[in-house]
Amino acid sequence: MAKSAQDLQRRAESIAVPFPPLLIAAQRVAASVFQGVHGRRRSGPGETFWQFRRYQPTDPVSLIDWRQSAKSQRVYVREQEWEASQSVWLWCDRSPSMEYLWKEVPESKAIRAKVWLLALASLLLRAGEQVGLVQYGGKPLRGNGALPRLAEAITGQDAIPQISTPPRMKLPRHAHVVLISDFLEPPGDLEDIIKWFAGQGLAGHLAQVLDPAEETLPFTGRARFTGLEGEGETVIGRVEAVRADYSKRLTLHRENLSAITSRTGWNFLSHRTDRPPEMALLSLYLTLSGSLGRLF
Repeated sequence: MAKSAQDLQRRAESIAVPFPPLLIAAQRVAASVFQGVHGRRRSGPGETFWQFRRYQPTDPVSLIDWRQSAKSQRVYVREQEWEASQSVWLWCDRSPSMEYLWKEVPESKAIRAKVWLLALASLLLRAGEQVGLVQYGGKPLRGNGALPRLAEAITGQDAIPQISTPPRMKLPRHAHVVLISDFLEPPGDLEDIIKWFAGQGLAGHLAQVLDPAEETLPFTGRARFTGLEGEGETVIGRVEAVRADYSKRLTLHRENLSAITSRTGWNFLSHRTDRPPEMALLSLYLTLSGSLGRLF
């Protein structure tokens, strides 16, 4: 059964609520201290104009404001105000494989991925960060009204066919990207995407969501497996006979994903839908906030 945007938002907020507000407040204090006490301003990466100043020999030519310079005999550069908040861009897989649901599990990978995305967005917004969706681009959102808009956006695309990798969208340099998926496609396809984002100067995090049946292959006897994305059918005479090999292949697949992310300075973590989402959210949030802290 499809869940409405309001249902997903309530679920995500209920998961995010138990996290210590002090932890979130501490991050903002740390960012404020780095900027300087009493709101002292400084130049740096940001979108808000601060001031014009005289060009120095060490300044990149790209910073010169030619219009302002044309008004006098001097050359000026345009400075933006440094902003402590970072933009974090989220994406969750909407492809058919995410709809897989074993009978022993209360919700599909698709639902868990959406809840995970919105719960993470809730924490980030409470921390003062800017949050956007990869598939939309544009400007990221911030403030109290952002979460309902994000919830509406990810539920409003359910009728649109989705591929299992994120679109290659131009995002702000030094932003962070969080990709949530089962990541069961060939590692080479994922590596191309990761390298493309990393090549833009983006820090990234892969959050894998799996159904427990995909990890343990709990079936017995003869079984027919049907691919959810056009892979066709496979009949196995005795599932028990292939379980060990299947486990080894899945372990190798994860090791490949971990190696790919390590080579680009990204992070990888995995989560099962039969386990509470809170611990996975905490792990992802602390990993992400640690990276944000290094930028601060």
